[in-house]
Amino acid sequence: MSIIKNNLFYLTLLYIAFGHPVVSHAGHPTQPNAARLLHSIQRLSVVGRVLYVAAHPDDENTALLAYLAGQRKVEAGYLSLTRGDGGQNMIGSEQASLLGIIRTQELLQARRIDGATQFFTRAKDFGYSPTSKESLAFWGRKR
Repeated sequence: MSIIKNNLFYLTLLYIAFGHPVVSHAGHPTQPNAARLLHSIQRLSVVGRVLYVAAHPDDENTALLAYLAGQRKVEAGYLSLTRGDGGQNMIGSEQASLLGIIRTQELLQARRIDGATQFFTRAKDFGYSPTSKESLAFWGRKR
């Protein structure tokens, strides 16, 4: 029974990651230039895809994504499960949805630079808990 549960868990993860329609792709088309055209031609001989998955917008490894997309020439993507609307904002007053909009734009700009593709889900970020006491108050001990 444990093997069936294990397989069902992994199948569910695969379905969520690749087959579920709640994942959205965002980005703007770029203007072609000689360097981009050369890079696109060089990518034709490379077969490979990498999807980097993390919970929050600031969890990505931009250097790794740039290396994979630029140097290794694989099709690289970053799936942020949330848009960062539950995070902290130390430089402005934006919180909740407004902060999520800012973080979304930051991710889209980063992908324009590192060459990877940005993906999102519709998962909501419940917020930040600086102490274990606050986490336990929100989630309870049994969860």
